[in-house]
Amino acid sequence: MKTLYSSLLFIFLGFFSYSQELDSLKVIEIPESYANRQGQPFMVKKDSLYRFLTSDIYLVNKKSFLALESFYKNVSNRNDMTNALLENYTKTLRRNIALESKLKINFDENDALDKAIYQRTQATLINTQKALDYTIHSLDKATNSLEIVDKTVKKQRMKGVFEKVLIAIGGIGIGVLVGVSL
Repeated sequence: MKTLYSSLLFIFLGFFSYSQELDSLKVIEIPESYANRQGQPFMVKKDSLYRFLTSDIYLVNKKSFLALESFYKNVSNRNDMTNALLENYTKTLRRNIALESKLKINFDENDALDKAIYQRTQATLINTQKALDYTIHSLDKATNSLEIVDKTVKKQRMKGVFEKVLIAIGGIGIGVLVGVSL
Protein backbone atom coordinates (compact mmCIF):
# COMPACT_ATOMS: atom_id res chain seq x y z
CA MET A 1 0.00 0.00 0.00
CA LYS A 2 2.85 2.29 0.84
CA THR A 3 4.41 1.63 -2.58
CA LEU A 4 1.10 2.45 -4.24
CA TYR A 5 0.96 5.87 -2.54
CA SER A 6 4.58 6.56 -3.39
CA SER A 7 3.98 5.56 -7.04
CA LEU A 8 0.95 7.85 -7.31
CA LEU A 9 2.91 10.69 -5.69
CA PHE A 10 5.78 10.15 -8.13
CA ILE A 11 3.41 10.18 -11.15
CA PHE A 12 1.65 13.31 -9.87
CA LEU A 13 4.97 15.13 -9.38
CA GLY A 14 6.06 14.07 -12.89
CA PHE A 15 2.90 15.55 -14.45
CA PHE A 16 3.23 18.70 -12.37
CA SER A 17 6.83 19.30 -13.42
CA TYR A 18 5.98 18.61 -17.08
CA SER A 19 3.10 21.09 -17.02
CA GLN A 20 5.40 23.73 -15.51
CA GLU A 21 7.87 23.12 -18.34
CA LEU A 22 5.13 23.72 -20.93
CA ASP A 23 4.05 26.86 -19.11
CA SER A 24 7.60 28.19 -19.22
CA LEU A 25 7.68 27.81 -23.04
CA LYS A 26 5.91 30.66 -24.72
CA VAL A 27 3.66 29.68 -27.62
CA ILE A 28 3.70 32.35 -30.33
CA GLU A 29 0.41 32.62 -32.21
CA ILE A 30 0.43 33.82 -35.79
CA PRO A 31 -3.02 35.43 -36.26
CA GLU A 32 -5.32 34.83 -39.21
CA SER A 33 -4.81 38.44 -40.30
CA TYR A 34 -1.15 37.59 -41.05
CA ALA A 35 -2.29 36.18 -44.41
CA ASN A 36 -3.17 39.72 -45.56
CA ARG A 37 -0.17 41.40 -43.93
CA GLN A 38 2.32 43.34 -46.03
CA GLY A 39 5.91 43.95 -45.09
CA GLN A 40 8.75 41.87 -43.78
CA PRO A 41 7.64 38.46 -42.48
CA PHE A 42 8.12 37.11 -38.98
CA MET A 43 11.45 35.48 -38.28
CA VAL A 44 11.06 32.07 -36.68
CA LYS A 45 13.38 31.40 -33.77
CA LYS A 46 14.91 28.04 -32.95
CA ASP A 47 13.29 26.09 -30.07
CA SER A 48 10.12 28.19 -30.09
CA LEU A 49 6.57 26.94 -30.45
CA TYR A 50 4.35 28.55 -33.07
CA ARG A 51 0.63 28.18 -33.59
CA PHE A 52 -0.50 29.24 -37.06
CA LEU A 53 -4.10 30.41 -37.34
CA THR A 54 -3.76 31.26 -41.04
CA SER A 55 -4.81 28.92 -43.79
CA ASP A 56 -1.45 28.89 -45.62
CA ILE A 57 2.11 29.63 -44.53
CA TYR A 58 5.18 29.55 -46.75
CA LEU A 59 8.43 28.85 -44.95
CA VAL A 60 11.70 29.76 -46.66
CA ASN A 61 15.25 29.61 -45.42
CA LYS A 62 17.42 32.70 -44.99
CA LYS A 63 19.16 32.37 -48.38
CA SER A 64 15.88 32.03 -50.24
CA PHE A 65 14.38 34.95 -48.33
CA LEU A 66 17.36 37.17 -49.17
CA ALA A 67 17.17 36.15 -52.83
CA LEU A 68 13.45 36.93 -52.95
CA GLU A 69 14.03 40.22 -51.16
CA SER A 70 16.80 41.13 -53.61
CA PHE A 71 14.59 40.24 -56.56
CA TYR A 72 11.75 42.33 -55.12
CA LYS A 73 14.06 45.32 -54.69
CA ASN A 74 15.35 44.93 -58.26
CA VAL A 75 11.80 44.71 -59.59
CA SER A 76 10.89 47.85 -57.74
CA ASN A 77 13.97 49.60 -59.22
CA ARG A 78 12.97 48.45 -62.72
CA ASN A 79 16.39 47.96 -64.24
CA ASP A 80 16.77 46.65 -67.82
CA MET A 81 17.43 43.04 -66.79
CA THR A 82 14.35 42.97 -64.60
CA ASN A 83 12.22 44.52 -67.32
CA ALA A 84 13.40 41.88 -69.82
CA LEU A 85 12.76 39.11 -67.30
CA LEU A 86 9.28 40.39 -66.52
CA GLU A 87 8.50 40.84 -70.21
CA ASN A 88 9.62 37.28 -71.03
CA TYR A 89 7.68 35.91 -68.08
CA THR A 90 4.57 37.84 -69.20
CA LYS A 91 4.92 36.52 -72.76
CA THR A 92 5.33 32.98 -71.48
CA LEU A 93 2.34 33.38 -69.22
CA ARG A 94 0.18 34.75 -72.05
CA ARG A 95 1.32 31.94 -74.38
CA ASN A 96 0.50 29.34 -71.72
CA ILE A 97 -2.94 30.88 -71.20
CA ALA A 98 -3.58 30.80 -74.97
CA LEU A 99 -2.39 27.19 -75.15
CA GLU A 100 -4.61 26.30 -72.22
CA SER A 101 -7.66 27.82 -73.93
CA LYS A 102 -6.82 25.93 -77.16
CA LEU A 103 -6.44 22.75 -75.16
CA LYS A 104 -9.82 23.34 -73.53
CA ILE A 105 -11.38 23.87 -77.00
CA ASN A 106 -9.76 20.61 -78.20
CA PHE A 107 -11.06 18.76 -75.16
CA ASP A 108 -14.55 20.15 -75.76
CA GLU A 109 -14.40 19.06 -79.43
CA ASN A 110 -13.16 15.62 -78.42
CA ASP A 111 -15.97 15.35 -75.89
CA ALA A 112 -18.50 16.28 -78.59
CA LEU A 113 -17.01 13.71 -81.00
CA ASP A 114 -16.96 11.06 -78.29
CA LYS A 115 -20.61 11.79 -77.52
CA ALA A 116 -21.58 11.55 -81.22
CA ILE A 117 -19.66 8.28 -81.61
CA TYR A 118 -21.30 6.95 -78.47
CA GLN A 119 -24.79 7.86 -79.74
CA ARG A 120 -24.12 6.24 -83.14
CA THR A 121 -22.74 3.14 -81.48
CA GLN A 122 -25.81 2.95 -79.26
CA ALA A 123 -28.09 3.27 -82.33
CA THR A 124 -26.09 0.56 -84.13
CA LEU A 125 -26.32 -1.71 -81.11
CA ILE A 126 -30.09 -1.19 -80.90
CA ASN A 127 -30.49 -1.98 -84.61
CA THR A 128 -28.24 -5.05 -84.26
CA GLN A 129 -30.31 -6.21 -81.29
CA LYS A 130 -33.51 -5.79 -83.33
CA ALA A 131 -31.98 -7.77 -86.21
CA LEU A 132 -30.87 -10.52 -83.83
CA ASP A 133 -34.34 -10.65 -82.27
CA TYR A 134 -35.91 -10.92 -85.74
CA THR A 135 -33.43 -13.66 -86.71
CA ILE A 136 -34.13 -15.60 -83.50
CA HIS A 137 -37.88 -15.24 -84.10
CA SER A 138 -37.45 -16.45 -87.71
CA LEU A 139 -35.32 -19.40 -86.55
CA ASP A 140 -37.98 -20.33 -83.98
CA LYS A 141 -40.64 -20.28 -86.70
CA ALA A 142 -38.43 -22.38 -89.01
CA THR A 143 -37.75 -24.87 -86.20
CA ASN A 144 -41.50 -25.16 -85.50
CA SER A 145 -42.20 -25.64 -89.23
CA LEU A 146 -39.51 -28.35 -89.45
CA GLU A 147 -41.00 -30.13 -86.43
CA ILE A 148 -44.46 -30.03 -88.05
CA VAL A 149 -43.04 -31.35 -91.35
CA ASP A 150 -41.14 -34.09 -89.48
CA LYS A 151 -44.32 -35.18 -87.65
CA THR A 152 -46.27 -35.13 -90.93
CA VAL A 153 -43.60 -37.22 -92.68
CA LYS A 154 -43.63 -39.76 -89.82
CA LYS A 155 -47.45 -39.93 -89.99
CA GLN A 156 -47.29 -40.42 -93.76
CA ARG A 157 -44.74 -43.24 -93.36
CA MET A 158 -46.84 -44.90 -90.67
CA LYS A 159 -49.94 -44.47 -92.84
CA GLY A 160 -48.11 -45.91 -95.83
CA VAL A 161 -46.84 -48.91 -93.81
CA PHE A 162 -50.28 -49.42 -92.29
CA GLU A 163 -51.92 -49.31 -95.76
CA LYS A 164 -49.36 -51.82 -97.09
CA VAL A 165 -50.04 -54.11 -94.15
CA LEU A 166 -53.80 -53.81 -94.75
CA ILE A 167 -53.34 -54.54 -98.45
CA ALA A 168 -51.16 -57.51 -97.59
CA ILE A 169 -53.71 -58.82 -95.08
CA GLY A 170 -56.50 -58.20 -97.57
CA GLY A 171 -54.52 -60.05 -100.26
CA ILE A 172 -53.92 -62.98 -97.93
CA GLY A 173 -57.59 -62.97 -96.92
CA ILE A 174 -58.72 -62.96 -100.56
CA GLY A 175 -56.19 -65.67 -101.40
CA VAL A 176 -57.45 -67.82 -98.55
CA LEU A 177 -61.06 -67.26 -99.59
CA VAL A 178 -60.28 -68.07 -103.20
CA GLY A 179 -58.24 -71.08 -102.14
CA VAL A 180 -61.00 -72.40 -99.84
CA SER A 181 -63.69 -71.86 -102.38
CA LEU A 182 -61.91 -73.79 -105.07
